[in-house]
Amino acid sequence: MTGAIIKPSATLRSLPKACQVSFDGRPPWAVVSTTGVVAALGIDRGLLATWRNRGIGPTELPASWFRPAVGQPRHYQISAVLAWLADQHGEAFDAEACWVDHLRSNLGAEFANMAWVRRLAGNQSLVQGDARFTANGFRQFLALFQPDAAIDRIPENFASAQGA
Repeated sequence: MTGAIIKPSATLRSLPKACQVSFDGRPPWAVVSTTGVVAALGIDRGLLATWRNRGIGPTELPASWFRPAVGQPRHYQISAVLAWLADQHGEAFDAEACWVDHLRSNLGAEFANMAWVRRLAGNQSLVQGDARFTANGFRQFLALFQPDAAIDRIPENFASAQGA
C-alpha cells in the first residue's frame, strides 16, 4: 500500500520505566491530561484509550473533580502514571518517596518531607496545565495529601465518580 500511515505499536511491556519518563519538570503530585501522558510516554492517544477501556491503563482522577471541557479530557496524577509504569515492569513504586525525592532534588534536603508536599500541593491553583478543577474537586484532590490518605492510588470510594 502506497501512502499508508503505519503507527508503531506499543505493548505494555515496551513502555518506558517510571524512572525514564519526564513530565517536563512538573512535580509528581501534579495533574496531567491524556495529552501530557501520551507525550511523556511517546504513545498514541488511541492506544491509551484502548488500555483505559480494557481496564489496564493508569488510574484516572474522577471526572467530577474537573470543569467540563471540550473533548471530555481524562486527568491523571503524575505519580499514579509512574506507579502504573512501575507495575508494568514488575517494579515497586512508592509515591510518597517519589514526591519527597522531587523536593530533595529541586529544593534541598530541608524541604524534603510530606509537610512540604502538602503545602506545595495546596498552593497550586485550580488550573494545572489544561486541567481545571472545580472547587470541590480541588478540595478532594488535596485530601489525597493528608497523612491518612492512600498515597500511591486514588481511594476506591472515588472510583465510581470516574464515569461521571
